[in-house]
Amino acid sequence: MALAGIVGYQSPSSLGSLTVFLLAACGGAEGPAAAPVTGTLDEVFAVEGVLELGEDPADSIAEIGVFVERRDGGYVIGDRFLPRVRTYDEDGRLEAAFGRFGDGPFEFRRITAVAEMPSGRVAVADFSNSHLTYLTSSLAPDIMVALPGAARNVLALGSDLLVHMIVGDPAEGVFGHPRLLHRVTPAGLAWSSYELPFSDFERPYWSSFADYAVATGDDSTYVTSGLRYPITVIDGSGETVGTFGTPSASFRPIPVLEQGALANLGSYGTTLGELLASFDVIDRIDAVGAHLVLTRARFNPERPISPNREVLHTVIEVYDRHTGTKLYEDVPLPDGSRVLGGGRFLYLLVDMHAPPWRIAKLRFRVQD
Repeated sequence: MALAGIVGYQSPSSLGSLTVFLLAACGGAEGPAAAPVTGTLDEVFAVEGVLELGEDPADSIAEIGVFVERRDGGYVIGDRFLPRVRTYDEDGRLEAAFGRFGDGPFEFRRITAVAEMPSGRVAVADFSNSHLTYLTSSLAPDIMVALPGAARNVLALGSDLLVHMIVGDPAEGVFGHPRLLHRVTPAGLAWSSYELPFSDFERPYWSSFADYAVATGDDSTYVTSGLRYPITVIDGSGETVGTFGTPSASFRPIPVLEQGALANLGSYGTTLGELLASFDVIDRIDAVGAHLVLTRARFNPERPISPNREVLHTVIEVYDRHTGTKLYEDVPLPDGSRVLGGGRFLYLLVDMHAPPWRIAKLRFRVQD
């Protein structure tokens, strides 16, 4: 398939990177070499297809945020800036949309996570409140469920939900090591797991710079701090069963800064944006079949501050998620692209800021 139409929407700096799509579409790449290797995107993936999302002219997407591949085909997408959730069929045609701004029932301020249940219901999290909003498969209001904390992320875990949130005394977030991951069943909380590996007192500023990347596959959970390796593997009962993952030589870790260090940035001849852009973060982990794709990023020095803080995806690493073997590292991504999620494919938003919204469905050349 040809992707020449996408090229027209890219900046000149990204045209070379998009060559990987063209090569993959033409079947010009060979299979992967011995692991781990530093490959190109076309050596690791083939392009299964490209989605161009349909839009309602009266309800345009501000920017694509949370992306979920549905079990029976199609997609659920949470808008990054608008309080809207939308569903699309497998060809990218708009099916339904829901959401309005506010603090009342079935209202959102900013959608931070979306998950689909086996029933087809859609769970929506808004970090500004402490409840989950459930919508029907067609995005009609269903129920709201109170949580003991604000959910940063929610993911499907078997027939249940895995919720990433801090529960308990707020002081624990500064001085303690609370558990971050919670398996929620229809009957209530099944278990809590994965302690915060360091406090704000022990690692000044770290919690402000990055969050935790979490993925689920089958009945397993994979989690790591956005600032350090390894990846921790948690089984279906909440027990840690192992760790894997090592940084490549190109990974730029952040140092442990002294308390008050940011107050003296000017004396070091740098800005906060330049400081953040000088190190790497692990922005997300995605299960794609038997593989685990880790996406590395750097901060955009022009947008370093919340709520519009932005990270720019740079490279991916690929692991066998059953053995922990690293298969590829430092696989560069096209400039301006963004990894959206996994599932049957790896989904890559070709241009994260500019419509038309085009999403490449990438298939591993080495099949599961």
